Amino acid sequence: MKIVLHILRKDFFRHRWELALFVLSCAAWACQVANPFGWVWLREREFVSVLFFGLWFFLIVRVIQGESLVGDREFWMTRPYRWGGLLFAKMLFVILCVNLPFLIAQILLLAHAGIPISGHLIPGLIFLQLEFTFFLSFPVAVLATITESLVQWGLAVAGLFVFSLMLSWLPWSKLPPPLERGENICSILAMAIIAPAFICVVLWQYARRRVWPARLVFAGAVLVVPLVILLASTPLIRLIAYPPSNSKSYLQLSMAEDTQSHERNYLRSGDEGNISLPVEAKLTDSDLILDVDGLRVFLAGDNGWSWHTPWLNNSIGFSKDSPNATIEFAMPADLADQMKHLHPKATVELAFGVYRLGPPHVFATTGERFGLSAGIICRWAERVPGYAFLRGSGCVAPLSLPEATEIRIDSGSNTCDQSGKNEPPLPAGHSARHVEYGSGMPADFDPDPVRKISLDFGDWTPPIPSVQDPKTNLHAFPCKGWPFSVRMGFDEGKMRAEFNLGEIGNEKDVVEDPHPLPFSIRAD
Repeated sequence: MKIVLHILRKDFFRHRWELALFVLSCAAWACQVANPFGWVWLREREFVSVLFFGLWFFLIVRVIQGESLVGDREFWMTRPYRWGGLLFAKMLFVILCVNLPFLIAQILLLAHAGIPISGHLIPGLIFLQLEFTFFLSFPVAVLATITESLVQWGLAVAGLFVFSLMLSWLPWSKLPPPLERGENICSILAMAIIAPAFICVVLWQYARRRVWPARLVFAGAVLVVPLVILLASTPLIRLIAYPPSNSKSYLQLSMAEDTQSHERNYLRSGDEGNISLPVEAKLTDSDLILDVDGLRVFLAGDNGWSWHTPWLNNSIGFSKDSPNATIEFAMPADLADQMKHLHPKATVELAFGVYRLGPPHVFATTGERFGLSAGIICRWAERVPGYAFLRGSGCVAPLSLPEATEIRIDSGSNTCDQSGKNEPPLPAGHSARHVEYGSGMPADFDPDPVRKISLDFGDWTPPIPSVQDPKTNLHAFPCKGWPFSVRMGFDEGKMRAEFNLGEIGNEKDVVEDPHPLPFSIRAD
Protein backbone atom coordinates (compact mmCIF):
# COMPACT_ATOMS: atom_id res chain seq x y z
CA MET A 1 0.00 0.00 0.00
CA LYS A 2 2.94 2.34 0.63
CA ILE A 3 4.00 1.93 -3.00
CA VAL A 4 0.46 2.72 -4.15
CA LEU A 5 0.36 5.92 -2.07
CA HIS A 6 3.84 6.83 -3.26
CA ILE A 7 2.82 6.48 -6.92
CA LEU A 8 -0.39 8.41 -6.23
CA ARG A 9 1.47 11.32 -4.58
CA LYS A 10 3.98 11.35 -7.40
CA ASP A 11 1.21 11.49 -10.02
CA PHE A 12 -0.61 14.27 -8.13
CA PHE A 13 2.51 16.41 -8.16
CA ARG A 14 3.62 15.53 -11.68
CA HIS A 15 0.22 16.20 -13.30
CA ARG A 16 -0.93 19.04 -11.03
CA TRP A 17 -1.30 21.53 -13.90
CA GLU A 18 -3.26 19.14 -16.11
CA LEU A 19 -5.43 18.32 -13.09
CA ALA A 20 -6.06 22.00 -12.36
CA LEU A 21 -7.08 22.66 -15.96
CA PHE A 22 -9.42 19.68 -15.90
CA VAL A 23 -11.13 20.83 -12.70
CA LEU A 24 -11.56 24.34 -14.13
CA SER A 25 -13.02 22.94 -17.37
CA CYS A 26 -15.36 20.74 -15.34
CA ALA A 27 -16.59 23.79 -13.43
CA ALA A 28 -17.01 25.73 -16.69
CA TRP A 29 -18.94 22.84 -18.25
CA ALA A 30 -21.27 22.64 -15.24
CA CYS A 31 -21.89 26.40 -15.34
CA GLN A 32 -22.74 26.25 -19.03
CA VAL A 33 -25.14 23.32 -18.57
CA ALA A 34 -26.83 25.09 -15.66
CA ASN A 35 -27.07 28.38 -17.62
CA PRO A 36 -27.17 27.40 -21.32
CA PHE A 37 -28.21 30.89 -22.44
CA GLY A 38 -25.86 32.80 -20.18
CA TRP A 39 -22.67 32.23 -22.13
CA VAL A 40 -23.45 34.75 -24.85
CA TRP A 41 -19.76 35.53 -25.39
CA LEU A 42 -19.23 32.07 -26.85
CA ARG A 43 -20.23 31.78 -30.51
CA GLU A 44 -19.73 28.01 -30.38
CA ARG A 45 -21.38 26.70 -27.23
CA GLU A 46 -19.94 23.21 -27.73
CA PHE A 47 -16.43 24.55 -27.13
CA VAL A 48 -16.65 24.10 -23.36
CA SER A 49 -17.88 20.51 -23.67
CA VAL A 50 -15.15 19.67 -26.18
CA LEU A 51 -12.53 21.23 -23.89
CA PHE A 52 -13.87 19.38 -20.85
CA PHE A 53 -13.88 15.92 -22.41
CA GLY A 54 -10.65 16.63 -24.28
CA LEU A 55 -8.89 17.33 -20.98
CA TRP A 56 -10.62 14.25 -19.53
CA PHE A 57 -8.89 12.12 -22.20
CA PHE A 58 -5.62 14.04 -21.95
CA LEU A 59 -5.34 13.57 -18.18
CA ILE A 60 -6.00 9.82 -18.34
CA VAL A 61 -3.49 9.30 -21.16
CA ARG A 62 -0.83 11.33 -19.38
CA VAL A 63 -1.17 9.46 -16.10
CA ILE A 64 -1.21 6.02 -17.75
CA GLN A 65 1.80 6.82 -19.90
CA GLY A 66 3.65 8.32 -16.92
CA GLU A 67 4.96 4.77 -16.48
CA SER A 68 4.82 3.68 -20.11
CA LEU A 69 4.06 0.02 -20.72
CA VAL A 70 5.50 0.07 -24.24
CA GLY A 71 9.24 -0.56 -24.68
CA ASP A 72 11.85 -1.85 -22.21
CA ARG A 73 13.81 1.27 -21.31
CA GLU A 74 11.45 2.85 -18.77
CA PHE A 75 13.14 3.92 -15.55
CA TRP A 76 10.30 2.62 -13.36
CA MET A 77 11.22 -0.97 -14.21
CA THR A 78 14.26 -0.61 -11.92
CA ARG A 79 12.03 0.51 -9.02
CA PRO A 80 10.35 -1.93 -6.61
CA TYR A 81 6.99 -1.59 -8.43
CA ARG A 82 4.63 -4.56 -8.58
CA TRP A 83 2.31 -4.45 -11.56
CA GLY A 84 -0.81 -4.91 -9.40
CA GLY A 85 0.07 -1.96 -7.19
CA LEU A 86 0.90 0.21 -10.19
CA LEU A 87 -2.42 -0.62 -11.85
CA PHE A 88 -4.34 0.07 -8.62
CA ALA A 89 -2.60 3.44 -8.19
CA LYS A 90 -3.59 4.50 -11.72
CA MET A 91 -7.20 3.43 -11.13
CA LEU A 92 -7.28 5.34 -7.85
CA PHE A 93 -5.94 8.47 -9.56
CA VAL A 94 -8.68 8.34 -12.21
CA ILE A 95 -11.37 7.91 -9.55
CA LEU A 96 -10.13 10.78 -7.39
CA CYS A 97 -9.09 13.22 -10.10
CA VAL A 98 -11.63 12.53 -12.85
CA ASN A 99 -14.73 10.90 -11.42
CA LEU A 100 -14.84 12.85 -8.16
CA PRO A 101 -14.91 16.36 -9.75
CA PHE A 102 -17.41 15.06 -12.30
CA LEU A 103 -19.60 13.67 -9.49
CA ILE A 104 -19.50 16.97 -7.57
CA ALA A 105 -20.48 18.87 -10.73
CA GLN A 106 -23.45 16.53 -11.28
CA ILE A 107 -24.66 16.96 -7.70
CA LEU A 108 -24.49 20.74 -8.14
CA LEU A 109 -26.46 20.48 -11.41
CA LEU A 110 -29.19 18.48 -9.65
CA ALA A 111 -29.37 21.07 -6.87
CA HIS A 112 -29.46 23.93 -9.38
CA ALA A 113 -32.44 22.28 -11.13
CA GLY A 114 -34.35 22.29 -7.83
CA ILE A 115 -34.11 18.54 -7.28
CA PRO A 116 -33.66 17.70 -3.58
CA ILE A 117 -30.38 15.89 -2.88
CA SER A 118 -31.10 12.81 -0.80
CA GLY A 119 -29.81 9.32 -0.18
CA HIS A 120 -32.02 7.67 -2.78
CA LEU A 121 -29.97 9.41 -5.51
CA ILE A 122 -26.71 7.77 -4.42
CA PRO A 123 -27.19 4.44 -6.30
CA GLY A 124 -28.05 6.29 -9.51
CA LEU A 125 -25.09 8.66 -9.19
CA ILE A 126 -22.72 5.73 -8.59
CA PHE A 127 -24.23 3.90 -11.55
CA LEU A 128 -23.70 6.98 -13.72
CA GLN A 129 -20.04 7.15 -12.69
CA LEU A 130 -19.61 3.49 -13.55
CA GLU A 131 -21.17 4.12 -16.96
CA PHE A 132 -18.74 6.91 -17.79
CA THR A 133 -15.82 4.93 -16.42
CA PHE A 134 -16.72 1.93 -18.57
CA PHE A 135 -17.72 3.71 -21.78
CA LEU A 136 -15.34 6.69 -21.67
CA SER A 137 -12.37 6.37 -19.32
CA PHE A 138 -11.76 2.65 -19.86
CA PRO A 139 -11.35 2.71 -23.70
CA VAL A 140 -9.10 5.78 -23.43
CA ALA A 141 -6.95 4.02 -20.83
CA VAL A 142 -6.78 0.78 -22.86
CA LEU A 143 -5.46 2.66 -25.88
CA ALA A 144 -2.96 4.46 -23.64
CA THR A 145 -1.52 1.13 -22.43
CA ILE A 146 -0.57 0.06 -25.98
CA THR A 147 0.88 3.40 -27.10
CA GLU A 148 4.19 4.88 -25.99
CA SER A 149 3.46 8.61 -26.10
CA LEU A 150 0.68 11.14 -26.41
CA VAL A 151 1.55 11.62 -30.10
CA GLN A 152 1.31 7.90 -30.72
CA TRP A 153 -2.02 7.81 -28.87
CA GLY A 154 -3.30 10.67 -31.05
CA LEU A 155 -2.20 8.84 -34.21
CA ALA A 156 -4.04 5.73 -33.02
CA VAL A 157 -7.19 7.79 -32.44
CA ALA A 158 -6.81 9.30 -35.92
CA GLY A 159 -6.52 5.79 -37.32
CA LEU A 160 -9.73 4.77 -35.56
CA PHE A 161 -11.42 7.86 -36.95
CA VAL A 162 -10.33 6.96 -40.49
CA PHE A 163 -11.58 3.42 -39.90
CA SER A 164 -14.99 4.80 -38.85
CA LEU A 165 -15.09 6.97 -42.00
CA MET A 166 -14.37 3.92 -44.14
CA LEU A 167 -17.20 2.10 -42.39
CA SER A 168 -19.56 4.98 -43.13
CA TRP A 169 -18.79 4.64 -46.85
CA LEU A 170 -20.07 1.08 -46.92
CA PRO A 171 -23.62 0.68 -48.37
CA TRP A 172 -25.34 0.34 -45.00
CA SER A 173 -28.43 2.09 -46.44
CA LYS A 174 -29.15 -1.01 -48.52
CA LEU A 175 -29.71 -2.99 -45.32
CA PRO A 176 -33.06 -2.90 -43.51
CA PRO A 177 -32.84 -0.24 -40.80
CA PRO A 178 -32.28 -1.78 -37.36
CA LEU A 179 -35.03 -1.30 -34.81
CA GLU A 180 -34.42 0.04 -31.32
CA ARG A 181 -34.62 -3.24 -29.39
CA GLY A 182 -32.42 -4.99 -31.96
CA GLU A 183 -29.77 -2.29 -31.61
CA ASN A 184 -29.86 -2.70 -27.83
CA ILE A 185 -29.37 -6.47 -28.08
CA CYS A 186 -26.45 -6.05 -30.48
CA SER A 187 -24.91 -3.39 -28.23
CA ILE A 188 -25.02 -5.80 -25.29
CA LEU A 189 -23.48 -8.52 -27.47
CA ALA A 190 -20.72 -6.16 -28.57
CA MET A 191 -19.96 -5.17 -24.97
CA ALA A 192 -19.86 -8.84 -23.99
CA ILE A 193 -17.06 -9.34 -26.53
CA ILE A 194 -15.19 -6.03 -26.41
CA ALA A 195 -15.10 -5.54 -22.61
CA PRO A 196 -13.32 -8.85 -21.82
CA ALA A 197 -10.90 -8.20 -24.70
CA PHE A 198 -10.05 -4.75 -23.33
CA ILE A 199 -9.59 -6.15 -19.81
CA CYS A 200 -7.20 -8.76 -21.20
CA VAL A 201 -5.24 -6.00 -22.97
CA VAL A 202 -4.79 -4.00 -19.77
CA LEU A 203 -3.88 -7.00 -17.58
CA TRP A 204 -1.51 -8.38 -20.22
CA GLN A 205 0.28 -5.06 -20.60
CA TYR A 206 0.74 -4.48 -16.89
CA ALA A 207 1.70 -8.08 -16.14
CA ARG A 208 3.77 -8.96 -19.24
CA ARG A 209 4.37 -5.75 -21.25
CA ARG A 210 4.19 -7.57 -24.62
CA VAL A 211 2.64 -4.87 -26.73
CA TRP A 212 2.05 -6.55 -30.10
CA PRO A 213 -0.19 -9.37 -28.81
CA ALA A 214 -2.14 -6.71 -26.88
CA ARG A 215 -2.47 -4.56 -30.01
CA LEU A 216 -3.76 -7.53 -32.01
CA VAL A 217 -6.41 -8.23 -29.37
CA PHE A 218 -7.39 -4.54 -29.41
CA ALA A 219 -7.67 -4.55 -33.22
CA GLY A 220 -9.80 -7.70 -33.10
CA ALA A 221 -12.15 -6.05 -30.59
CA VAL A 222 -12.50 -3.01 -32.86
CA LEU A 223 -13.40 -5.24 -35.82
CA VAL A 224 -16.36 -6.54 -33.83
CA VAL A 225 -18.13 -3.20 -34.34
CA PRO A 226 -18.97 -3.52 -38.08
CA LEU A 227 -20.00 -7.13 -37.58
CA VAL A 228 -22.44 -6.09 -34.87
CA ILE A 229 -23.83 -3.29 -37.07
CA LEU A 230 -24.42 -5.86 -39.81
CA LEU A 231 -25.99 -8.28 -37.35
CA ALA A 232 -28.45 -5.66 -36.07
CA SER A 233 -30.22 -5.61 -39.46
CA THR A 234 -30.67 -9.37 -39.75
CA PRO A 235 -34.05 -11.13 -39.38
CA LEU A 236 -32.58 -13.27 -36.58
CA ILE A 237 -31.96 -10.28 -34.29
CA ARG A 238 -35.35 -8.83 -35.22
CA LEU A 239 -36.98 -12.16 -34.29
CA ILE A 240 -35.16 -12.22 -30.94
CA ALA A 241 -35.94 -8.58 -30.20
CA TYR A 242 -39.59 -8.73 -31.28
CA PRO A 243 -40.97 -12.28 -30.99
CA PRO A 244 -44.24 -12.92 -32.89
CA SER A 245 -47.42 -12.41 -30.89
CA ASN A 246 -51.14 -12.87 -31.38
CA SER A 247 -52.32 -9.62 -32.96
CA LYS A 248 -55.61 -9.71 -31.07
CA SER A 249 -54.04 -10.11 -27.64
CA TYR A 250 -53.41 -6.37 -27.26
CA LEU A 251 -55.17 -4.42 -29.99
CA GLN A 252 -57.11 -4.50 -33.22
CA LEU A 253 -56.03 -2.18 -36.02
CA SER A 254 -58.12 -0.97 -38.95
CA MET A 255 -58.29 1.85 -41.49
CA ALA A 256 -59.91 4.99 -40.10
CA GLU A 257 -62.89 6.33 -42.01
CA ASP A 258 -63.35 9.92 -43.11
CA THR A 259 -65.44 11.75 -40.51
CA GLN A 260 -67.61 13.44 -43.16
CA SER A 261 -68.05 10.89 -45.95
CA HIS A 262 -67.52 7.79 -43.76
CA GLU A 263 -65.38 6.36 -46.54
CA ARG A 264 -61.87 4.94 -46.49
CA ASN A 265 -59.29 7.22 -48.05
CA TYR A 266 -55.52 7.15 -48.16
CA LEU A 267 -53.53 10.35 -48.56
CA ARG A 268 -50.90 11.11 -51.16
CA SER A 269 -48.78 14.25 -51.16
CA GLY A 270 -48.44 15.89 -54.58
CA ASP A 271 -46.85 13.93 -57.42
CA GLU A 272 -44.54 12.07 -55.08
CA GLY A 273 -45.12 8.54 -53.88
CA ASN A 274 -45.53 9.57 -50.24
CA ILE A 275 -48.49 7.63 -48.87
CA SER A 276 -50.30 8.09 -45.55
CA LEU A 277 -52.73 5.52 -44.17
CA PRO A 278 -54.96 6.81 -41.35
CA VAL A 279 -55.50 3.97 -38.88
CA GLU A 280 -57.54 3.46 -35.74
CA ALA A 281 -56.67 1.12 -32.88
CA LYS A 282 -58.95 -0.63 -30.40
CA LEU A 283 -57.03 -1.74 -27.34
CA THR A 284 -58.13 -4.78 -25.39
CA ASP A 285 -57.14 -3.13 -22.09
CA SER A 286 -57.63 0.54 -21.24
CA ASP A 287 -54.50 0.48 -19.01
CA LEU A 288 -52.17 -0.26 -21.92
CA ILE A 289 -49.97 2.00 -24.04
CA LEU A 290 -48.44 0.63 -27.23
CA ASP A 291 -45.27 2.30 -28.48
CA VAL A 292 -44.38 1.36 -32.07
CA ASP A 293 -40.66 1.11 -32.88
CA GLY A 294 -40.96 0.07 -36.51
CA LEU A 295 -43.28 -1.27 -39.19
CA ARG A 296 -43.57 -2.57 -42.71
CA VAL A 297 -46.55 -2.42 -45.06
CA PHE A 298 -47.72 -5.06 -47.55
CA LEU A 299 -49.99 -4.00 -50.42
CA ALA A 300 -51.91 -6.42 -52.69
CA GLY A 301 -54.21 -5.35 -55.54
CA ASP A 302 -56.04 -6.68 -58.55
CA ASN A 303 -54.42 -9.01 -61.11
CA GLY A 304 -51.83 -10.22 -58.63
CA TRP A 305 -50.23 -6.81 -58.10
CA SER A 306 -48.24 -6.57 -54.87
CA TRP A 307 -45.59 -4.42 -53.23
CA HIS A 308 -44.17 -4.02 -49.75
CA THR A 309 -41.95 -1.62 -47.86
CA PRO A 310 -38.78 -2.63 -46.02
CA TRP A 311 -38.79 -2.31 -42.26
CA LEU A 312 -39.16 1.36 -41.36
CA ASN A 313 -38.33 3.12 -38.12
CA ASN A 314 -41.54 4.76 -36.97
CA SER A 315 -42.54 6.37 -33.70
CA ILE A 316 -46.28 6.24 -33.13
CA GLY A 317 -48.27 5.31 -30.06
CA PHE A 318 -51.71 3.95 -29.29
CA SER A 319 -53.77 4.19 -26.12
CA LYS A 320 -57.40 4.37 -25.12
CA ASP A 321 -57.33 8.18 -25.30
CA SER A 322 -55.24 8.31 -28.50
CA PRO A 323 -56.46 5.53 -30.79
CA ASN A 324 -55.71 7.31 -34.09
CA ALA A 325 -52.42 7.53 -35.94
CA THR A 326 -51.01 7.77 -39.45
CA ILE A 327 -48.76 5.20 -41.08
CA GLU A 328 -46.48 6.96 -43.56
CA PHE A 329 -44.21 5.42 -46.18
CA ALA A 330 -42.73 6.23 -49.58
CA MET A 331 -43.06 4.17 -52.74
CA PRO A 332 -42.07 4.73 -56.40
CA ALA A 333 -44.32 7.34 -58.02
CA ASP A 334 -45.28 5.06 -60.93
CA LEU A 335 -46.48 2.37 -58.53
CA ALA A 336 -48.41 4.99 -56.56
CA ASP A 337 -50.12 6.00 -59.83
CA GLN A 338 -51.19 2.40 -60.44
CA MET A 339 -52.80 2.06 -57.02
CA LYS A 340 -55.74 4.26 -58.07
CA HIS A 341 -57.11 1.47 -60.26
CA LEU A 342 -56.01 -1.67 -58.42
CA HIS A 343 -58.19 -1.50 -55.26
CA PRO A 344 -55.21 -2.36 -53.02
CA LYS A 345 -55.56 -3.99 -49.66
CA ALA A 346 -53.03 -3.39 -46.91
CA THR A 347 -51.47 -5.51 -44.22
CA VAL A 348 -49.16 -3.86 -41.71
CA GLU A 349 -46.65 -5.58 -39.47
CA LEU A 350 -45.78 -3.68 -36.30
CA ALA A 351 -42.83 -4.08 -33.95
CA PHE A 352 -43.94 -2.49 -30.69
CA GLY A 353 -43.53 -2.34 -26.96
CA VAL A 354 -46.37 -2.74 -24.48
CA TYR A 355 -46.55 -0.64 -21.32
CA ARG A 356 -49.05 -1.15 -18.53
CA LEU A 357 -50.10 1.93 -16.59
CA GLY A 358 -50.72 1.97 -12.88
CA PRO A 359 -53.51 3.79 -11.05
CA PRO A 360 -53.79 7.56 -11.60
CA HIS A 361 -52.60 10.07 -9.01
CA VAL A 362 -53.86 13.65 -9.12
CA PHE A 363 -51.40 16.45 -8.31
CA ALA A 364 -52.18 20.08 -7.58
CA THR A 365 -50.36 22.65 -9.71
CA THR A 366 -51.29 25.84 -7.89
CA GLY A 367 -47.76 26.81 -6.86
CA GLU A 368 -44.98 28.19 -9.01
CA ARG A 369 -43.24 24.87 -8.40
CA PHE A 370 -44.95 21.51 -7.94
CA GLY A 371 -43.94 17.87 -7.79
CA LEU A 372 -45.20 14.80 -9.63
CA SER A 373 -44.46 11.09 -9.33
CA ALA A 374 -40.96 9.58 -9.69
CA GLY A 375 -39.25 12.74 -8.39
CA ILE A 376 -40.42 14.89 -11.32
CA ILE A 377 -40.34 18.60 -10.43
CA CYS A 378 -42.22 21.13 -12.59
CA ARG A 379 -42.19 24.92 -12.75
CA TRP A 380 -44.62 27.20 -14.52
CA ALA A 381 -43.11 29.50 -17.11
CA GLU A 382 -44.58 32.19 -19.30
CA ARG A 383 -42.10 31.56 -22.07
CA VAL A 384 -40.15 28.61 -23.42
CA PRO A 385 -36.86 29.48 -25.17
CA GLY A 386 -37.36 29.36 -28.91
CA TYR A 387 -41.17 29.46 -28.69
CA ALA A 388 -42.03 32.93 -27.52
CA PHE A 389 -45.81 32.43 -27.47
CA LEU A 390 -45.91 28.89 -26.05
CA ARG A 391 -47.04 28.83 -22.44
CA GLY A 392 -46.77 25.84 -20.20
CA SER A 393 -44.62 24.12 -17.62
CA GLY A 394 -41.17 22.66 -17.88
CA CYS A 395 -40.33 19.62 -15.76
CA VAL A 396 -37.13 17.94 -14.65
CA ALA A 397 -36.33 14.57 -13.15
CA PRO A 398 -33.13 13.17 -11.59
CA LEU A 399 -30.87 10.79 -13.54
CA SER A 400 -33.50 8.85 -15.51
CA LEU A 401 -37.20 8.62 -16.29
CA PRO A 402 -39.55 5.71 -15.57
CA GLU A 403 -40.26 3.32 -18.42
CA ALA A 404 -43.51 5.16 -19.17
CA THR A 405 -45.19 8.23 -17.66
CA GLU A 406 -48.59 9.53 -18.75
CA ILE A 407 -49.57 13.06 -17.69
CA ARG A 408 -53.19 13.94 -18.45
CA ILE A 409 -55.42 17.00 -18.15
CA ASP A 410 -59.23 17.16 -18.48
CA SER A 411 -61.11 20.05 -20.04
CA GLY A 412 -63.65 20.04 -17.21
CA SER A 413 -60.91 21.14 -14.77
CA ASN A 414 -59.93 24.15 -16.89
CA THR A 415 -58.46 27.06 -14.92
CA CYS A 416 -57.40 29.19 -17.92
CA ASP A 417 -58.65 32.73 -18.36
CA GLN A 418 -60.34 32.74 -21.79
CA SER A 419 -60.87 36.50 -21.83
CA GLY A 420 -59.19 38.18 -24.75
CA LYS A 421 -58.84 34.96 -26.75
CA ASN A 422 -62.21 35.18 -28.50
CA GLU A 423 -62.81 31.51 -27.67
CA PRO A 424 -65.70 30.17 -25.55
CA PRO A 425 -64.99 28.22 -22.35
CA LEU A 426 -63.77 24.70 -22.96
CA PRO A 427 -66.56 22.11 -22.89
CA ALA A 428 -66.27 19.23 -20.46
CA GLY A 429 -65.63 15.66 -21.59
CA HIS A 430 -62.33 16.21 -23.41
CA SER A 431 -58.83 15.21 -22.38
CA ALA A 432 -55.24 15.71 -23.51
CA ARG A 433 -52.14 13.83 -22.48
CA HIS A 434 -48.37 13.83 -22.66
CA VAL A 435 -46.50 10.51 -22.64
CA GLU A 436 -42.83 10.33 -21.76
CA TYR A 437 -40.75 7.18 -22.18
CA GLY A 438 -37.56 6.43 -20.28
CA SER A 439 -35.01 3.69 -19.88
CA GLY A 440 -36.11 2.69 -16.38
CA MET A 441 -32.40 2.32 -15.48
CA PRO A 442 -30.83 3.87 -12.36
CA ALA A 443 -29.27 6.55 -14.60
CA ASP A 444 -29.13 7.36 -18.31
CA PHE A 445 -25.78 7.64 -20.05
CA ASP A 446 -25.70 11.43 -20.17
CA PRO A 447 -23.21 13.78 -18.49
CA ASP A 448 -26.09 16.04 -17.47
CA PRO A 449 -27.92 14.18 -14.66
CA VAL A 450 -31.04 16.34 -15.08
CA ARG A 451 -33.66 14.83 -17.39
CA LYS A 452 -35.67 17.65 -18.95
CA ILE A 453 -39.33 17.24 -19.96
CA SER A 454 -41.15 19.77 -22.12
CA LEU A 455 -44.84 19.09 -21.72
CA ASP A 456 -46.76 19.02 -25.01
CA PHE A 457 -50.32 17.80 -24.59
CA GLY A 458 -51.23 18.03 -28.27
CA ASP A 459 -54.84 18.48 -29.39
CA TRP A 460 -57.86 17.65 -27.31
CA THR A 461 -59.47 14.22 -27.58
CA PRO A 462 -62.16 14.30 -28.92
CA PRO A 463 -61.07 17.37 -30.94
CA ILE A 464 -62.40 20.82 -30.03
CA PRO A 465 -62.73 23.01 -33.17
CA SER A 466 -61.54 26.59 -32.88
CA VAL A 467 -64.24 29.26 -33.11
CA GLN A 468 -61.81 31.64 -34.79
CA ASP A 469 -60.70 29.06 -37.38
CA PRO A 470 -63.13 26.12 -37.62
CA LYS A 471 -60.70 24.23 -39.87
CA THR A 472 -58.27 23.84 -36.99
CA ASN A 473 -58.58 22.23 -33.59
CA LEU A 474 -57.64 23.80 -30.28
CA HIS A 475 -54.32 22.82 -28.77
CA ALA A 476 -54.23 21.92 -25.09
CA PHE A 477 -52.24 24.50 -23.13
CA PRO A 478 -52.47 23.94 -19.35
CA CYS A 479 -52.58 26.83 -16.90
CA LYS A 480 -51.54 27.22 -13.30
CA GLY A 481 -53.92 25.39 -10.97
CA TRP A 482 -55.04 22.89 -13.60
CA PRO A 483 -54.73 19.47 -11.85
CA PHE A 484 -52.51 16.86 -13.50
CA SER A 485 -53.41 13.18 -13.45
CA VAL A 486 -50.23 11.09 -13.57
CA ARG A 487 -49.92 7.36 -14.25
CA MET A 488 -46.63 5.49 -14.14
CA GLY A 489 -46.13 2.46 -16.38
CA PHE A 490 -43.80 -0.49 -16.72
CA ASP A 491 -42.64 -2.41 -19.78
CA GLU A 492 -44.46 -5.69 -20.43
CA GLY A 493 -42.21 -6.62 -23.34
CA LYS A 494 -41.53 -6.14 -27.03
CA MET A 495 -43.32 -8.08 -29.75
CA ARG A 496 -44.31 -8.18 -33.40
CA ALA A 497 -47.76 -8.69 -34.93
CA GLU A 498 -49.55 -8.41 -38.28
CA PHE A 499 -52.82 -6.55 -38.83
CA ASN A 500 -55.04 -6.79 -41.88
CA LEU A 501 -56.31 -3.29 -42.69
CA GLY A 502 -58.43 -4.38 -45.64
CA GLU A 503 -59.01 -2.17 -48.66
CA ILE A 504 -57.39 1.24 -48.22
CA GLY A 505 -60.00 3.08 -50.33
CA ASN A 506 -59.58 6.02 -52.65
CA GLU A 507 -56.65 8.33 -53.13
CA LYS A 508 -56.96 11.80 -51.66
CA ASP A 509 -54.39 14.52 -52.28
CA VAL A 510 -52.92 16.37 -49.33
CA VAL A 511 -53.66 20.10 -49.58
CA GLU A 512 -50.77 22.24 -48.40
CA ASP A 513 -51.61 24.96 -45.87
CA PRO A 514 -51.01 28.32 -47.62
CA HIS A 515 -50.47 30.00 -44.26
CA PRO A 516 -48.42 27.58 -42.14
CA LEU A 517 -47.52 28.35 -38.57
CA PRO A 518 -43.91 29.33 -37.86
CA PHE A 519 -43.52 25.98 -36.12
CA SER A 520 -45.62 22.88 -35.60
CA ILE A 521 -46.42 20.90 -32.49
CA ARG A 522 -46.96 17.16 -32.79
CA ALA A 523 -48.56 15.00 -30.14
CA ASP A 524 -46.87 11.80 -29.00
